[in-house]
Amino acid sequence: MTITALILVGCGKSHPDRDTREVRNAPASHSSDSRQPSGKGGIRKTGKPYQVGGHWYYPLESAEGYNKTGTASWYGSKFHGRKTANGERYDMHAMSAAHTTLPMPTMVRVTNLDNGRSVVVRVNDRGPFVKNRIIDLSYAAARELGYDQAGTARVRVEALGHSASYDRRKPPQENSIKPAASTAGGGMYIQLGAFSTHSNALRLKNTLVNEYPSINIYSRNGGYSEIYRVRIGPFDNVRSIESNVLSLQRQGYANAIVVIE
Repeated sequence: MTITALILVGCGKSHPDRDTREVRNAPASHSSDSRQPSGKGGIRKTGKPYQVGGHWYYPLESAEGYNKTGTASWYGSKFHGRKTANGERYDMHAMSAAHTTLPMPTMVRVTNLDNGRSVVVRVNDRGPFVKNRIIDLSYAAARELGYDQAGTARVRVEALGHSASYDRRKPPQENSIKPAASTAGGGMYIQLGAFSTHSNALRLKNTLVNEYPSINIYSRNGGYSEIYRVRIGPFDNVRSIESNVLSLQRQGYANAIVVIE
């Protein structure tokens, strides 16, 4: 019971299934405000076995080889600003997630098995403590995967490695950060923004094209109008893409996120 109490206080929640009122009241617009979490205040943490709702959870020492499918839910405004299990502040507009056993932080790729869309998020919280739930994504991540209105989705969760975004780490040198050459097909990208007008997307692209030659505009119908996404890539490894995200955020591009298609 002591462990349970500490876990619930540390997380500030027990991540039950999504409140249907929250799903109904979720922002309708697909704005470009989602970004990678800053990592401020966070610590690297595995944790001891703990009990919630009569069930014991055993945190993993390593995320290596983790690849599972299951049901994902999401959490939003009710927990926005509260401390996560590893000491960060939960930001519903950042690409993060809660998991019951993965080390914190761990970068994972989450793929919606119903529509094929993927995102990369950082696990920095514990949950969801609901039967048959495999992961609890932030609102921003659920929106990118297209299930923010439905509330849940069938997903695959694949571990990629630890996050590199803690302030105590030395930032990479600017001249060592180079995106991989663009290739045909899918891959990992940095998305800098999503716009309803092509001219705004083109303006952003032209600002960075000299530094990032692989930057391009990708269009997709968002249901009501065309959406123009500005992306750099594809990248061929996780460390390279994390370094580039950090560099861009230091340059003022706070909305930079990682997407996989």
